[in-house]
Amino acid sequence: MAKVTGSQQTAVAALFDRDGPLATALPGFRPRREQQLLAGRIARTMAEGSCLIAEAETGTGKTLAYLVPALTSDQKVLISTHTKALQDQLMHRDLPAVRRALGRSRAVALLKGRSNYLCPHRLEQALTSQQLELWQEAPLLQVQAWAERSRDGDLSGLPFDPVRRGIAGQITATAEQCLGGNCPEFGRCPLMKARQRAQDADIVISNHSLLLADARLKAGEFGAVLPEFDAMILDEAHGLPMLASHHFGIQLTRHRILWWIRDAKAALEGAGAPESLIGRIDREGGSVLEQWPHAPIDRLAEAWNRLLGLIDAEWREEEELARIDERGREIAADFAALQQPQEGYVAWEEGEGDRRGWRAAPVETGPVLDAFLWHSPAAFVLLSATFRISGRFDHIKAQLGLPEAEESFHPSPFDYANQALIYIPEGLPPTTSDHGVARAVEQMESLLRASHGRAFVLFTSYRMLQIVAPRLQAALPWPVLIQGEGEPRDALLARFRDQTDSVLCGTRSFWEGVDVPGETLSMVIIDKLPFAPPDDPLLAARIRHCEEGGGNGFRDIQLPEAIAVLRQGVGRLIRSERDRGVMAILDSRLRSRPYGREIMRNLPPAPLCGDLAEVRWFFEGE
Repeated sequence: MAKVTGSQQTAVAALFDRDGPLATALPGFRPRREQQLLAGRIARTMAEGSCLIAEAETGTGKTLAYLVPALTSDQKVLISTHTKALQDQLMHRDLPAVRRALGRSRAVALLKGRSNYLCPHRLEQALTSQQLELWQEAPLLQVQAWAERSRDGDLSGLPFDPVRRGIAGQITATAEQCLGGNCPEFGRCPLMKARQRAQDADIVISNHSLLLADARLKAGEFGAVLPEFDAMILDEAHGLPMLASHHFGIQLTRHRILWWIRDAKAALEGAGAPESLIGRIDREGGSVLEQWPHAPIDRLAEAWNRLLGLIDAEWREEEELARIDERGREIAADFAALQQPQEGYVAWEEGEGDRRGWRAAPVETGPVLDAFLWHSPAAFVLLSATFRISGRFDHIKAQLGLPEAEESFHPSPFDYANQALIYIPEGLPPTTSDHGVARAVEQMESLLRASHGRAFVLFTSYRMLQIVAPRLQAALPWPVLIQGEGEPRDALLARFRDQTDSVLCGTRSFWEGVDVPGETLSMVIIDKLPFAPPDDPLLAARIRHCEEGGGNGFRDIQLPEAIAVLRQGVGRLIRSERDRGVMAILDSRLRSRPYGREIMRNLPPAPLCGDLAEVRWFFEGE
């Protein structure tokens, strides 16, 4: 396809003018200098086929800045996001509005990972299996009735969460479980239809997890999920390194073993295998599961290999059993790789009891992303509100493996000097003691009374959330919503928006990707600086690798990553020019430690205070 020309690049910026089509057709649009500059820079990158890392701070309007070049080019474009929520927002709200404003009719497709789509074959298998348990029948029949009405088989359209109902594994297919073109339901497979729409579309909206999974498949010559693109726009790209650590690593869990055993029994049953063989699979599989909480990994690996040996060659000739045997051998290979990790990887054990498992991950994500993703001839545009550390892109460029990428910075238009206040107390003890926790709760209660609720309280650990949130719930007159009490994240967020004086207590998933403009969110409280736990095996390996190369683990890894997370957390507060609020960070190390000054240089340019009276005056002046 033709690429964007220089004249088209100029035309892209002109669309953002005061009398342009966006101003005419989009409600609430107003020209923003930085948005216009960013859109032009993106158009240029697409034209040149180069790579751009752009930080667009909150309020710049980066979504519109990349949708316009994507819609006005003749290129096949991928727009990838960090979350499915943003995917859906782009597909169903943002992109249609911009497309109407510009009068462009480019074909757009939405593509998610396979776990988001119904597998009709596995649903049919589950409903007819002798292994079906009584409690599973009703929700599976509900899925069957829904499937007859669904246009696309996207499980987000179900009236309930199949994961919470315990049936997700029976109505979706992993890559190993999928029969592909040999499936009897191939003609009506929702995933295959979604992939075909993506193949035919001009613009595909996907997510980073699927992008990385596709990159790994292509590198291994196992086919592909995504088509080839002329340009890839990756929004919220600060999350790519963490996702890469997961996608290019290994995870071995009891759940993975359990599903293999269930699938093997069902396939043997379907192939007419004798009950004696199915019984042996059941007994040997049960032995692996029984040993799982306590046996060393080498003993589990031996037990697993014995289990695999039960499926004779004659049964492996059956197509479905051949796939199950292949999955089993992949698990055996993972057992071996976890016992002897390859160079550049680190392996560790995590969890206890039935939740015990093993993981391996690359120590550095830059080389992995360089090897798997950036070799494409496409133009790349990577965007985030929080790439830079102390004004520099060096840290994120190393994590991404893009040392030569072009850089672009677009500051926020917000007037933080008048819209916000940063509160950092002096002399607050650490929360490692009961006294420190009690003082933190006192601080939070005083702050929340000053703001009359209307706040996020963001915790760096689930343990602190469990200790502190119930105390706030008991002490405050406003609703206190607590993450982890059985309500999904999006439902909890919807309740927070509806109950305008409520307080939401959450952990990492609320630190980013959450947008609550207006008075409903007038304060963000952070319990302490978000340094990663020092006993994290992957962090320890990265620090060791850094220091072996002459670096400083704290300065080069721990501090930059804490700053990046903190910037995301405080960034939840001011989301529009009309917002006002207080950012409270209850960690006196910001004042007492030398690195505190560097962290504060990365916070929004709002006035700083350490007196609760100033917080009260701020809200009294509303």
